[in-house]
This record gives sequence, C-alpha cells and structure tokens, in this order.
Amino acid sequence: MIKDTAVYQRHPQTRQGQNLKSGLLLINQEDEILYANRQARHFLGLFSDDDLPRKLKFMALAQSAYQCYPTAAWLNWPTRPSSATTRRLVYTPSHRSDHFQLKVEILEQIVLDGSPVWAVALIAEELRETAVFAPTIG
Repeated sequence: MIKDTAVYQRHPQTRQGQNLKSGLLLINQEDEILYANRQARHFLGLFSDDDLPRKLKFMALAQSAYQCYPTAAWLNWPTRPSSATTRRLVYTPSHRSDHFQLKVEILEQIVLDGSPVWAVALIAEELRETAVFAPTIG
C-alpha cells in the first residue's frame, strides 16, 4: 500500500499553506475507499481509528454530507474531468449562511494488483465568493 507521505511529496499542491488541511484517499474503479488518512476521514465523518467498512463508496458518502459542484464535473468520477473544471464538495450547515468547501483533485492513477486505483486529495479551501465563483446550494 502507498504511504500518504509519498503522494504528498510528489504532489506539493496538497500542502499549500500551514493552516490548509488536506485529506488523502485511495479509491478503486468501483468507487470503494481503500484507504483514507485521518484528515480525509474527518472530512467524510468517519471515525479515524476504526477500520474502513468494506465496500464503502466515496460518492455515496460524499453526497450524504456535501453538494457536488459543479454537477457536470462529477459525471465521469473518478476519472479526471476533460476540461479545467475543478471539482468541489460544498457543505452548508442548516440555518446558516456560511459554507465549507473542499477542492477534490485526482493526484494520480496507479495500478494495484492489476486494477486502477486513484489517489485523491480533499483540500479545504477558504471560501471566497467572487463575481466569477459563488457556490449555489439547492
């Protein structure tokens, strides 16, 4: 199994800034989470010390807590989007106007035991609403 530090070393964009937290996942072609580091487990609401449930699907888990934005970018998950579109998971707590947002990046695809596996980063972003990007919920 790949250690998350090795992937972080090859992909320094997952370590942008001291206060920016990121999680790392390994996902197979059936969308099952094979590995999730402590921060990824936190973002997905999993207990960090427990074993991952078998056949746990990333998209089902993500959609239970977040809105996948933009919708079109998620249609071919887990492959990379064909355009420069950035996938995001947006969480809006009930009865509040603030948002929490994760940028989701496919870092690399590897072959493990003859099957494709994707290394995925979940990167917490400061939410800055601009004229170009304003997350919409609904």
